[in-house]
Amino acid sequence: MLAPMTARRTLDRSSLRRGRRRAWFGAALASVALVSACGNADQGVTARRSDEQVAVQPDESVPDTPDAPDDTTPSTDPESPLEPTEDTTPPPADGGIIDFGDTKPQQPYDNFLNAAFADITQFWQDNYSSVYGGTFEPVQGIYAHYPQRQPLPPSCDGPVPYEAVEGNAFYTTCGDIIVYDDALLLPDLVERLGAAAGGVVAAHEYGHAVQARAGVFDLDLPTVDTEQQADCFAGAWAAHVALGESDTLTFDDTDVKSGIIAMIEVRDPPGIDVASDPSGHGSGFDRVGAFQEGFINGLARCAGFIENPNPRIDLVFLDEQDAASGGNLPYEEILAALPLALDTFWQPTLDASGVAFTSPSFVAFDPNGTAPACDGQAVEQLRNTATYCATNNTIVYDDVFVQDLYARLGDLSFGYPLATAYSDAVQVALQSALTGEPRALLNDCLVGAWIVDIVPVVNADNTIGPRNPNQEILLSAGDLDEAVITAIALGDEARTTDVRGTAFEKIDSFRAGVLGGLQSCQDRIG
Repeated sequence: MLAPMTARRTLDRSSLRRGRRRAWFGAALASVALVSACGNADQGVTARRSDEQVAVQPDESVPDTPDAPDDTTPSTDPESPLEPTEDTTPPPADGGIIDFGDTKPQQPYDNFLNAAFADITQFWQDNYSSVYGGTFEPVQGIYAHYPQRQPLPPSCDGPVPYEAVEGNAFYTTCGDIIVYDDALLLPDLVERLGAAAGGVVAAHEYGHAVQARAGVFDLDLPTVDTEQQADCFAGAWAAHVALGESDTLTFDDTDVKSGIIAMIEVRDPPGIDVASDPSGHGSGFDRVGAFQEGFINGLARCAGFIENPNPRIDLVFLDEQDAASGGNLPYEEILAALPLALDTFWQPTLDASGVAFTSPSFVAFDPNGTAPACDGQAVEQLRNTATYCATNNTIVYDDVFVQDLYARLGDLSFGYPLATAYSDAVQVALQSALTGEPRALLNDCLVGAWIVDIVPVVNADNTIGPRNPNQEILLSAGDLDEAVITAIALGDEARTTDVRGTAFEKIDSFRAGVLGGLQSCQDRIG
């Protein structure tokens, strides 16, 4: 049964789930089992970019829509989510830690990357013994690589040709070196996301060097396990910088956001079996989760990934037709199915807890026309979102905005803001007194709790079926990544904005709901 809880304030290590005043909310509604899996490892070249990653293509059934207002539309393009700031890091006084070779073209991020690698090295010198014991030895070399480089980076197998790292970065025990592509990978990443994204790549690769020193590679673990531990290490280092513990670098909210996007940039293509793929790194949902785990809970938690890995949800395409569509239902089909899928979970859940609830109706509106009836709000307030209107129990949504999300990112991206507005209807039914950002973040968590109900399960006969037999739609490969990318696009630019929550906060809340169900949502406000 539901019962009110007393508000309290909390402060955690990340400063991103920072202390907030809590309000009254009901007790736990249900508990949901989380899904996890494991797979195979590769000790050598790691952290390659998933060049096979296929962008979501618009479905031909989506009609052309007019452009939404330029000044208020959140960016929903995962390829260009940030406007990187200019790097002003001074050149290192000692020449730096990176071996640039004799013929390197200068890059605008060279000074930052030198400072980042030096800071990462110091970070591990300061912390390795407390996590693993013993003394930390820095890597033997860090090399920028490019087609005309001379001399070539050395390894135990001889000089490393540029083709071995093209489009990639790696650490190898063969020579104990880190090599990164300074002609394609880093220039592209930094141009789109900023220098901090390059720092996260550096911290990930250095994480593999730490694994070599700690004997992790000797355990013959699945590749995805070692990769996500390295993602966790990268998150712990990013928190060290964001918390002001670095003597040379600072990270603001945009830098942390770029680190999250960098994790998504190197996600596996949808539909692969990450449990058995020797180069599997995990989905964007899982890689971001590992990064956040390190950011929030630190190196001790990352070291614990070996015995207690971060839970994963490995989604697959449901059939050949699903794979052919990229895992996306046609727009009109998902538009009809989504309200029913939400009702199917929330109505019996709330009924069982004795909470009076009438499912809201969904109403599309033209953002360039007259505002729909919604608690007296003007059309400008309703654009580029979906909103629950308590006075008439409706969810009104900007039709141009959600169709743009669908066309760019896929069906769950389109469904995310609608499900968030539905979560707000649930909060009204529960008489939640939360407002502003705390209410928005709880909505994210409740969306995650609903998502669990449509995660497919493997039956005893090895067929794929619904967890809830009453559900008529199931999550497909890539869907959770669509939700994460949408959270990034719709989040506040900074923690001081306090409207919807930053990308970090929104993803953290959403993941909590997916992995821990309604109990986790309750815990986050209790």
